[in-house]
Amino acid sequence: MGRLAKPLALLLCGLFWASAGTVAYVPPANAQFFRFFEKQKPKKQTRAAPRRRYNQPKIAPPPEETLVPPPPDDRPYDENLMRLAEILGSVHYLRELCGAGEGQLWRDQMQEILRNEGTTAVRRAKLVNKFNDGYRSYRQTYRTCTESATRAASRFSTEGAELASSLSQTSVYASAPQPRAMTPESDAGGANAARN
Repeated sequence: MGRLAKPLALLLCGLFWASAGTVAYVPPANAQFFRFFEKQKPKKQTRAAPRRRYNQPKIAPPPEETLVPPPPDDRPYDENLMRLAEILGSVHYLRELCGAGEGQLWRDQMQEILRNEGTTAVRRAKLVNKFNDGYRSYRQTYRTCTESATRAASRFSTEGAELASSLSQTSVYASAPQPRAMTPESDAGGANAARN
């Protein structure tokens, strides 16, 4: 067996070398079944449209405009006003849920606020969103009138009344007539009246 082992090993090595060389140079076969679906449509040759030249002067683009954002429409009492809008939405839902029979009273109150405070579209949108947020948050929480819904409605009514009162006082003070400046003549007249 010793004499056959060496030539047999050489033969196996040669066969391995020949098969490896053959496989390395053969391109992979393409499946002919898929070529049936790959029918390529002939490409249409399109001609580019000729460029027309006009004898008109070129128009220069306008100089870059600087877009200035609108001045902020915020007011110092906006936080309280937004909270009041949210409370109105909550009370509107809760009072209707518990059968108060007030109809659109709270929505009408919100319309009044929008008429007076909705000076811009952004400001109106903020107020309406707060009203809707209050309405939706309690619509998700309460489906029937319960004791806690009644308590929440009365608590919101109290808080809303306090906010409305504070907002109205702020606006009264803001729109109050300004004190007149004292002139020397009026100052002398006041001093004479004090002496008498």
